[in-house]
Amino acid sequence: MKIDTDKIKEESEEIVLKAGGKICDWLPHIEFTRIRDEEQVVARALILNAMINIHFQAPTEVIGDWISRHNLNSFLSEREKSILSRKNENLTEQEKVDLYWYIEALWAFLWATNMIDKMDFATGIPDSMASMCPDLQINEGDEKFAENMSLRDYDDLYKERDLYYRVMWYARQLSLTGGADPKFDMSRTMERRKALEWIMDAELDWDDVPLDT
Repeated sequence: MKIDTDKIKEESEEIVLKAGGKICDWLPHIEFTRIRDEEQVVARALILNAMINIHFQAPTEVIGDWISRHNLNSFLSEREKSILSRKNENLTEQEKVDLYWYIEALWAFLWATNMIDKMDFATGIPDSMASMCPDLQINEGDEKFAENMSLRDYDDLYKERDLYYRVMWYARQLSLTGGADPKFDMSRTMERRKALEWIMDAELDWDDVPLDT
């Protein structure tokens, strides 16, 4: 593994500082982990995109049928299976909120698979994202992802994972001290980092990705 972790740490810290944040010098390096294969990554992106629709009132049975028709059932997490086994009116408010935040994780997947060039931690998702994703309202298939996604190199993914790790440290400090800075939004940072951690570590369960800082 020819990755200079000290250099990457310094570069990440410089980016955080330039954005007006603070750093924790003793925050350790990210360990090297076994990355997932592209099939798993594309499948998870398709599931995220499908499940988001439930937050916007798409019937769970319709989304479940789309997932089944595209042979994605084996890639569902246990929580997702539970959601799809119930009708919309039986979902908890927290489950609906969690599905809403899938959109930030999906944005990270689009970056990780070369669908977008840059994922600025300080900015939200542009309206153009919708056109990049399968539109289930008109029953689009999986082609937009299956035919266009190509997983980035390990080095690039490692750097981005390291950056979001350090961004999240500062975002957490802000939340603990009652501070606020829209560039370091905790929810946005957390969901994108979760996606990067899952992609980079084949041992992780989507329902239980550790996000320590």
